[in-house]
Amino acid sequence: MNQPSLPSSSSLQRFWTWLCGVGLMLLLASCSDMQGTGGLHGDRIPNVQGIYQGSYSYGSSYDKLAGEAMNFEIAIQQARGSNKIKGVIKEAYTGFGTMKNGFLWADLTGTCEEENGYIHLKFTKSYRYFKHPSVSYSGSLPPGSTLLTGTWFFPDKTSDSGMFQISNLHAQ
Repeated sequence: MNQPSLPSSSSLQRFWTWLCGVGLMLLLASCSDMQGTGGLHGDRIPNVQGIYQGSYSYGSSYDKLAGEAMNFEIAIQQARGSNKIKGVIKEAYTGFGTMKNGFLWADLTGTCEEENGYIHLKFTKSYRYFKHPSVSYSGSLPPGSTLLTGTWFFPDKTSDSGMFQISNLHAQ
């Protein structure tokens, strides 16, 4: 009985090379399409990576603290072509939470998108070193401005909220 012949190793190598080339072309095409559109009506994905100064203020539900501003420093990381952001927030210690090296520390994860010239940041702040509900932030940067403003709130209790701003934000 005749056994079917196996392809030669050079045929397999040529096929494998062709398959990898096709896969690479598809990957590159999808990456350039994603970076160009950002998923929002043909607008681009802005890069907001950097270290910035900001502040947040307490809303009216905080009685004695209402309107009081707290300063923070925010370091944002963003992979090129991705709308995903992550980073670290360092804020003044005010007796709330657990201080580490004189500050409160939190991690952030979120998104950065552009639509009609406006840059929108949405992220969640999760404190380090103590248990506390995560805080949601949502803000916008108008065209030509460097001051992003918005609101912060607790997703499970939106009445506990306030305003925030991030200064000198530069999108690339």
